[in-house]
Amino acid sequence: MKFFLTIYICSVVTQNCAEVPVENHNYNRFYETHGECIQKGLGESYSILFDGKLFKIDTVNAMELYPKFMCQKTDNPEVPEESASAS
Repeated sequence: MKFFLTIYICSVVTQNCAEVPVENHNYNRFYETHGECIQKGLGESYSILFDGKLFKIDTVNAMELYPKFMCQKTDNPEVPEESASAS
């Protein structure tokens, strides 16, 4: 069993969330354990918001951005079924 990491950036202002495409921030999507997936989700989501490559701090503040992520169990080495059907 593997865990599939999906990271979203959400805005309090617009009340919307959007998945961060791997093309915009390349991060590993598969992990062996739930704990490893959560740890990487925390680190990667922090990096996405605060490394200055995707968002400037002014944008984070103005749009009241925050990260959201999930680690989904999967037997599929490519992509979880629910994520594939959402594409």
